[in-house]
Amino acid sequence: MAQPPGNGYQYGQQFQPPRKSRLGWILGGVGVATALIIALLFTGCTAAVSLLENGGSHDEDVRALIAKADLLPQSDWQLVERSDPKVDFGCVSDCVRLDATWSVPHKVGLADTAGRLGVHISGPPMGLFSGCMADDMKDGGHARVCIDPAPDLEDSWLVSINLSRK
Repeated sequence: MAQPPGNGYQYGQQFQPPRKSRLGWILGGVGVATALIIALLFTGCTAAVSLLENGGSHDEDVRALIAKADLLPQSDWQLVERSDPKVDFGCVSDCVRLDATWSVPHKVGLADTAGRLGVHISGPPMGLFSGCMADDMKDGGHARVCIDPAPDLEDSWLVSINLSRK
């Protein structure tokens, strides 16, 4: 029986594809490993820069928020509630936060209270004795001040603050 011309294999044998080399797998693995190492180095450098910029801890931010909250009340203000500053190390926006509320036996000016916290005052809140103001503080933090009538005491007001720093 005659062989068919030019096909490279004998009649009746099956065609076997050429064997693939391991070089492709090795180069692919090296590429993936390199990408992972670069990503880890970038993440580590970003964390190190963040630690250097923030002094390695948020202790200074915590002390600054406590000082602001301690300087705000006047002698006749009664502390109703206060949270310890909370530190969130995995934060994206606000990292340290302090909340406090005082009961005051007289009207308190919203703009005056916000100004004592270092909030930039602009716009209509002058002369208001209730409501909320929120803005960035001069030292880079964020403050929200709310003054509302006390629900259970006549002629008393609740002054609430929310302070945060990044």
